[in-house]
Amino acid sequence: MTREKLKELFESYWFDNQYLTEKFKEVELFNKLTMNQHDSAFLIDTKETEKLEIKKILERKKYIESLIQKLQQPYRTILYMRYISFFTFDQIADKIHFSTKRIYQLHSDALNQLILITSKMQPNISTN
Repeated sequence: MTREKLKELFESYWFDNQYLTEKFKEVELFNKLTMNQHDSAFLIDTKETEKLEIKKILERKKYIESLIQKLQQPYRTILYMRYISFFTFDQIADKIHFSTKRIYQLHSDALNQLILITSKMQPNISTN
């Protein structure tokens, strides 16, 4: 996997997370509105489609986390905080008491290590 594809995979999870957050709000509202009515075929299809989309996103998150878990510390923590918890580089530096410049360096090193790791792996999930 190239550096660009790896970063794209990680950064796409931010959008996936935003989508899930909004989708869960929508589903909750939808469930409240339809609580007392029988589900029509359309509602059932819609729910199934959304379940599949959510499952796809959660599988991608699990894959991203499995990649991150292959790293040693502090690389693992830095990538987790950046791409799963969505901290900025400055926030990561504050939390783990490194300079922001050092976080950028470690982040770059972590991506390079993951490139080596993924080059030895067979892809098992779509990054789209």
